[in-house]
Amino acid sequence: MLQQQEYIQSTEEEFSQINSVKELIQDLRDSGNFFSLSLKTLELIRRFNNLYVQVFSNHEDNPSYLNQLVILANGLEGELIREN
Repeated sequence: MLQQQEYIQSTEEEFSQINSVKELIQDLRDSGNFFSLSLKTLELIRRFNNLYVQVFSNHEDNPSYLNQLVILANGLEGELIREN
């Protein structure tokens, strides 16, 4: 059964979460601790980075990409916190 979120995030909270995940990934890259991450987490990081580039660097105005990025950031943040 699907779990329902307790609240709906505002756009500012979504962007804040995306930036937070980007900083977590950068910290992992700088520290070199990414070798201890699971393959699932590494794949989520790869997908996150690809979507991040499409949305913010290439300025793709497709709402689907932003929605995917928000969902991915939510799941990835939990994985990164759990594995660190």
